[in-house]
Amino acid sequence: MRLIALIVGLILAPPALAQSPFTGVWHGDLDVGAAQLRMELEVEETGEGLSAVLVSLDQGAARMPADSAILHEGVLSVSIDRPGVRITLTADSEDRISGSFFQGQSFPLLLERGRYPSGFTMPDQAGTDAEMTVMAGELVLAGSLRLPDGEGPFPGVLLLNGSGSQDRDATIAGRPVFAVLANALAERGIASLRLDDRGVGGSDAVPPAAPADLANDAAAAFEALRARPDISGCTGILGHSEGGLIAFLAADAAGPDFIVSLAGMAGTMRETLYEQSEALILASGAGQAAADQNRALQDAMFEVMSDPAVEDYPAAIGAVLVEMGFPAAQAAQQGAIWGQPYSIAMLDLDPAAAMAGYDGPVHAIYGDLDLQVLPDPNAARLRTAREGLPTETSVIPGVNHLFQGAVTGLPGEYATATHAMAPEALAAIADAVEGLAAAGCE
Repeated sequence: MRLIALIVGLILAPPALAQSPFTGVWHGDLDVGAAQLRMELEVEETGEGLSAVLVSLDQGAARMPADSAILHEGVLSVSIDRPGVRITLTADSEDRISGSFFQGQSFPLLLERGRYPSGFTMPDQAGTDAEMTVMAGELVLAGSLRLPDGEGPFPGVLLLNGSGSQDRDATIAGRPVFAVLANALAERGIASLRLDDRGVGGSDAVPPAAPADLANDAAAAFEALRARPDISGCTGILGHSEGGLIAFLAADAAGPDFIVSLAGMAGTMRETLYEQSEALILASGAGQAAADQNRALQDAMFEVMSDPAVEDYPAAIGAVLVEMGFPAAQAAQQGAIWGQPYSIAMLDLDPAAAMAGYDGPVHAIYGDLDLQVLPDPNAARLRTAREGLPTETSVIPGVNHLFQGAVTGLPGEYATATHAMAPEALAAIADAVEGLAAAGCE
């Protein structure tokens, strides 16, 4: 699930002949008083100037592609419009850049060349990756098909990631979650297709207006996977987080032989955010009063989002948050994020009908330390919606939302895990897919 979305823009003046001193990967702590947030900034030269990606490792670590900025007289001025962020940077030396980060108030920012030490090593690849392009209507989606070693055809599974802009490997905090999962599946003789999100990597930059758009993408990708001669007739969908919800929305058009839901949303976005926010606040030690205060802000924001008479949702959300004491810049930031058409369409979308409408086998797997999609209420919703249908739920102890070994489940642990997914989680997930594929192929 997306916690905080930061989209940085870097559209520069015509490039100089010499390489920009900003090119490369940079890292540093942003001290915001209450916390220190680890930031990484990737800057690359392209044929049209510079491009960049910003990663806040302690806020879900989703990769956020650049959007707009100016380089003038040695000063890089970055405007991050939706979150209301402004960054200015100058090159102190070949290995250090510094300046300020403004979001409601100004904070000093010092970045050094290179990444944070991750403690993570990518395991050897099992099977072979092949580039695969999917046409979803006129939209191009780029991805990788992982084929196991040996002679096919193989059972296959389409992997759907969660919310936020993610690459085909579902890379979060430098951990390629789906690439590691593709390894585990290939070792069991199961092929998998993973895709770049819209606007990421080789996929077209057309934002979805509603969850139905992503369901249509998933159905098209599933059809393309199932039609391949190296894939057997037994093919399923595996969705993580919001991808678990999208799997059910796509099921009617796609007709998968099975669905595996990993930390899958089984409630509305409103319900999920209420539960998630309280769990994260309490786990961070802020206390029930802070959780109650946040709930009041959510209530006000959701009231606006659910009002069909509103003509300008970003402005209306910002206005109500200012009335409740939010600083104007931060209120505008939240309005821009939650006032998007996708968020409005997603707020009260109940997946119960879609979950009940799919009569194939389902295995839902949760992490008991997941603070983003809480296992108990979501497993209960799934079982209620699918009463009388083949449904299994299981909980893996000691793992978080990404199925990493964890202590608290807080997102700050994502970037400190020594693995992308815990070995016991990979084994349990592979067991589930293998079992469903074997049953579906009989």
